[in-house]
Amino acid sequence: MRPASYLSCAVLLGIAFPGEIPRLDAGRYFSVKASILAAAMDEGTSAMNSGALAGATQSPAPPQGSARQKPTGQSMSSPDPSGQNPAPPDALAAEESAVAKQVVPLAEEPHHQVVLLNDFVHVYSVSVPPLDATLMHKHDLPYLAVSLGATNVENDVTGKPGVRLTLQDGQVIYSAGGFVHAVHADAGVVFRNVTIELAKPQGTARNLCKQIVAGALNCAQETAKEKKSAADAGDDDVPYFETDEIRVDVIKVSSGRDYVEETPKENAVLVTLTNANLDVNLSGVHSSFLHDGDVVWLPAGSHRRVVDFLGTHSSFLLVSLKDSAGQGSAGGAKQ
Repeated sequence: MRPASYLSCAVLLGIAFPGEIPRLDAGRYFSVKASILAAAMDEGTSAMNSGALAGATQSPAPPQGSARQKPTGQSMSSPDPSGQNPAPPDALAAEESAVAKQVVPLAEEPHHQVVLLNDFVHVYSVSVPPLDATLMHKHDLPYLAVSLGATNVENDVTGKPGVRLTLQDGQVIYSAGGFVHAVHADAGVVFRNVTIELAKPQGTARNLCKQIVAGALNCAQETAKEKKSAADAGDDDVPYFETDEIRVDVIKVSSGRDYVEETPKENAVLVTLTNANLDVNLSGVHSSFLHDGDVVWLPAGSHRRVVDFLGTHSSFLLVSLKDSAGQGSAGGAKQ
């Protein structure tokens, strides 16, 4: 059944006009309709001929060796062999600029919150909710990252294929920096860590008793630790990793087994790991209560005592900064 026009239906039903029904000149109606259809076809043909439907037909491929050369006098409306119009140089530059503007410095990435800032370290608390992602951001400096909780993420580094990472609770990562990436928490689990940017060049990186970077383990420090008496040693003190500028240890304390340093020669950063409950005292004065993911600056020369105030087992990451004696608290640390 052919569909009738609105006017035809109205005339047939007798409701379009009150009173007498007007006579419909069928010949004139179909003549007008044919004129409209012809005009529409002419317009479509004109659009196709002018290249509005780019890609419907393709130009012959250019001679070999000339693919990168811009043809002289080529119309911007003519499709190239890929079916798309070639972008002018100004458009390409604008596109590259737009991509560059999407990359933000680490300090401006909204999932990274500054918790400690001084001449030695820039420390960020990182939290990415499930199914969320960071912005593309730059890591210009070497850094450490310690995971808070187990999770899976996708790490997308610019210029490389995305990589799936399975991170364990308390896992420590070291990177020399110098790249741009985004992290996607697409496994339905929050991604949390503490990222410690290191302001100085780090030199050679070496594993101690944990595999942090490629290479063999060097666990000679463990032998020295075993010679300490139970009263002098913490519940557990595992040397993880070092560079020319830092040393990383994971220390566990419990009721009656405190971490104590009488006259530390180095500045340090303390990062509390998950399920920890710590009371930090500096120079005999209470400094702070810490829980998982909290950070505190420990200046060189100040007596340190770290206590598990709930009497369970609490662990923390201690990043000691070598050759920092006599430099105090780096001119005032921001926490």
